[in-house]
Amino acid sequence: MWDTLAGERLVRRIERTGVILLAAAALGAWVLYDARMALGVFLGGAIVILSFQVLKWQLRRAFLVPGRIPGKAGLFASYYLRFLATLFLVFVVMYYGWANPIAFVVGLSVVVLSIFLVGGLELLVLLAKKGES
Repeated sequence: MWDTLAGERLVRRIERTGVILLAAAALGAWVLYDARMALGVFLGGAIVILSFQVLKWQLRRAFLVPGRIPGKAGLFASYYLRFLATLFLVFVVMYYGWANPIAFVVGLSVVVLSIFLVGGLELLVLLAKKGES
């Protein structure tokens, strides 16, 4: 049970870090460049954060009952449906030219960067605890 609670806290920290990174990157793009760059960062970050939230919901629903194994077909179908929806959103943004491609990729990297940051901090905490023991 404690592992589950710790995992939930870790996911919430990743989500919060992602939102903070998105806000900082969009604001930085607006200040350093222009509104189109900021819109690109924001759209990319919003798409990837939405996709991450849907993935979290899908996995939570699939593994909600501890003794039940989820069906592979349904799990893969819902996973690829989410993936295709994300690709469609990326295609629409790029096709209509709503965002600068470089800024858009920066926005799409928000969740990956937040995972690296939170994971790196967790590693540093574990190494610090190991050094104290």
